Amino acid sequence: MDFLINAAGVSVMPATMFSFWKFTMRDEYALLRDSGQKLNLNMYNLRSGYRRSPDDPLRASHIKIGKIGLLHWISMPVSFLIVIILGALLIYTFE
Repeated sequence: MDFLINAAGVSVMPATMFSFWKFTMRDEYALLRDSGQKLNLNMYNLRSGYRRSPDDPLRASHIKIGKIGLLHWISMPVSFLIVIILGALLIYTFE
């Protein structure tokens, strides 16, 4: 049982990174990918959309991907907490 809980806890980070990668592979972010912008969960890259000039055609896509990235950052501790709570419930249930 402990192995399953540990495996679930360790898989939260790769699952979050995979989810963000799938979001960035959408067609609406093709211009960002083609411009050479790194689309990862680096907070500097996520905030850079707000620093772009208002007439920049990539500004809206940058801001949108930044918001999605922030939600992914928030989902990591929430997912860890859910895994810990479910693991504790499973341990106490089967003891």
